[in-house]
Amino acid sequence: MNNQTRIFGFLISAVLLIAALGCGTGHDEQSTTNVHGIDPANFDTTCQRCQDFYQYANGTWLANNPVPDEYGSWGTTHEVYERNNLLLKEILEEVSASNPEKGTVAQKIGDFYASGMDLDEINKHGVEPLKADFDRIAAISSVDELCTVVSEYHAEGINLIFDAQAMEDLMNSSMVNLYVTQGGLGLPERGYYIREDDETTDLRRQYVEHIANMFVLLGDDSTSAKSHAEAVMALETKLAEASWSATDMRNFPAWYRVKSVDEMAALAPNFPWKKYLGTIGLSRVDRMSMGPEGYFEGMNKALTEVPLDDWKQYCRWQLIDINAFYVGEDFDREHFRFFSTVLNGTKERSDRWKRVLGPVNGFLGEGLGQLYVEKAFPPASKKLALEMVGNLKTALRERLANLDWMSAETREKALIKLDAFSQKIGYPDKWQDYSALEIDDVPFVVNARAGRRFAKEDELSQVGKAPDPTEWAMNPQTVNAYYNPLKNEIVFPAGMLQPPYFDGEIDNAVNYGAMGAIIGHEMLHGFDDGGSRFDKDGNMAEWWTEEDRAKFEERTDKLVAQFANYVAIDSLHVNGELTLGENIADLGGLRMAYRALQIANEGKEDPMIDGFTQEQRFFLSYAQAWRQNITDESLKLQVQTDPHTPNRFRLLGTTSNLDEFQEAFGCSDDDPVMRARADRIKIW
Repeated sequence: MNNQTRIFGFLISAVLLIAALGCGTGHDEQSTTNVHGIDPANFDTTCQRCQDFYQYANGTWLANNPVPDEYGSWGTTHEVYERNNLLLKEILEEVSASNPEKGTVAQKIGDFYASGMDLDEINKHGVEPLKADFDRIAAISSVDELCTVVSEYHAEGINLIFDAQAMEDLMNSSMVNLYVTQGGLGLPERGYYIREDDETTDLRRQYVEHIANMFVLLGDDSTSAKSHAEAVMALETKLAEASWSATDMRNFPAWYRVKSVDEMAALAPNFPWKKYLGTIGLSRVDRMSMGPEGYFEGMNKALTEVPLDDWKQYCRWQLIDINAFYVGEDFDREHFRFFSTVLNGTKERSDRWKRVLGPVNGFLGEGLGQLYVEKAFPPASKKLALEMVGNLKTALRERLANLDWMSAETREKALIKLDAFSQKIGYPDKWQDYSALEIDDVPFVVNARAGRRFAKEDELSQVGKAPDPTEWAMNPQTVNAYYNPLKNEIVFPAGMLQPPYFDGEIDNAVNYGAMGAIIGHEMLHGFDDGGSRFDKDGNMAEWWTEEDRAKFEERTDKLVAQFANYVAIDSLHVNGELTLGENIADLGGLRMAYRALQIANEGKEDPMIDGFTQEQRFFLSYAQAWRQNITDESLKLQVQTDPHTPNRFRLLGTTSNLDEFQEAFGCSDDDPVMRARADRIKIW
């Protein structure tokens, strides 16, 4: 099963998202595109590399590549993503024109894509396919009926009020468990509801305005729409006040609370948990994880304290919000205006085919991915990637064997965990079965609903069973990679294993500087502040001695402080606690990749290329992999909600701790790119 919602974002550790030192740019002309490695045309040679390495490696590219109007940021990831999208478009158009046999995956992909591209038909139907839903919501006459409606939507993948997902049990990874956790908010994170600064207050005002605009599109008069929107905002604020912050949610041992149905009923008696389980097809389940503490108690109070009509408006809002793209141009434009432009700084919508590609990937991703890898991922690429993984494992094994702060007892278990690592490269060994998914020549919103329900039913059907070891949490065409602590595995989709991150036609230094560092990053997630709390089998267990854990945290506290000192924009600092796991992985992953390069090139000549040694090419490749321009709005959103540090500081913060970087470029201890030797952080 390929369903990205299967695994909580704060457990699965992906590598990507999607301070001025006075350096100018060295060129005014548009930089050339070189997808096969380091591009010297991207350099800013007016900037000394030991003054600002990010600017030196990327300055001309940064000057000549402003964020396109359809994005909130633009960097290497987006370039690869765009190339992949063009290939996927070609595949979709070929499938649509081939008149595939009814019931085949090709037919479902083609019909889904065609229904999304037929804007005239979408506008003609509008919200009519959802009329029965809105009538059902309007007819709610009691809290019990409200809970029934909420449960019915959960069964088809619309998580009102709270989230429900299937995932391996944290304490017993050989069994899939049901997790119910906080959710139901329209804004990105609880802080947007409770911070009192002027900017956040204005965002809340604009959010209420947006909700009101959507209600007007549904047919409300302006006065009623404003009143209903304010009611929704007040209700979501109550849910937010009971929620944990994004930083707190990284502490998953604290929110893992397995409860019986009776215990859940005692904590939140206003919600019919046993009936809920029956509605979502899990009558056989009598226990689930209920977290975080305080959320469901707060939800329970809100069910009776908030007027029933306010709950009905909330349900209307959530239903139209999730379906805005599928029901017509007016809804789509208004949704884009707030969530993309106001929140993310994106000025224009992408071409429609790109936006339709998103739900195709979401609901039929492995079907499309199977066609993608035939064109984009030759066997030689998989072979080379596996060789790199092997060298990274060797490098990490060497490091673990020689850590000066770790005891022999913990080291032995760390090595056992590393040896138990598994890797998935390119694409699944077993493809998703879509035979039960019905996609046809019907309105786009109807096909989307079928896809959503199919994915949720497939997900929930795993509860109480052993997890599928062949399952992927990303599609093969995804430009990303991840570590899953519950399976102790690293996963690299074919979409990520593309130039300039990875290329069989370039020298090892460039491959290891970009993709090798990413492979090392994912491996180190198994030993970051979160992944280190899971054993070799994926069970949450403390396999460290108390002394070693204290020594580890002494080092990670320094990393928190280092990154919290970076000012991302205005007075907004990087959140060192929220980004800790990614920063640990960056620091350790880059160091392991550097050593793996030495292993790969052992006994080989080290020729100068473009005037650079292999060590210099390694770090230049790493730097150019993180090049990015970003809007102010998108940067603020990232800093407040995302566990990844902004790219500039991911590079500079990591390399500033590495003696290897200093030696490669001959920087002095006093140069701005280096931390003082006594302050350099070495963890793994």
